[in-house]
Amino acid sequence: MMEEYLKIVVALIFVVGLILVVAGVMKNRNAARTEILKTLGYLNLGPRKGIAIIKAGEEILLVGITANDLKLLKTLPESALESELNTLKDNIRQIKSFKEMLSRK
Repeated sequence: MMEEYLKIVVALIFVVGLILVVAGVMKNRNAARTEILKTLGYLNLGPRKGIAIIKAGEEILLVGITANDLKLLKTLPESALESELNTLKDNIRQIKSFKEMLSRK
């Protein structure tokens, strides 16, 4: 009787361990896929319509999405996005400093 319980417990531990190993492998596969294509942003323009910014390798793609179609609107190199982000950060810094200057007066 005790041997049967021991066999059941060992089999249960083996099955749970196998599930955990498979889950880890699947997680690593999905992580590798998301590095190739990554959605940076999405703007909903109505039911089943929108614009997405997608990073594909070293390029940034601006894609229009409708219920029936996908259209590539623009392609940018990744370096162009970084320079745009730096420009936006500089503008935000300038606005904050201007706001602080106005609040002091």
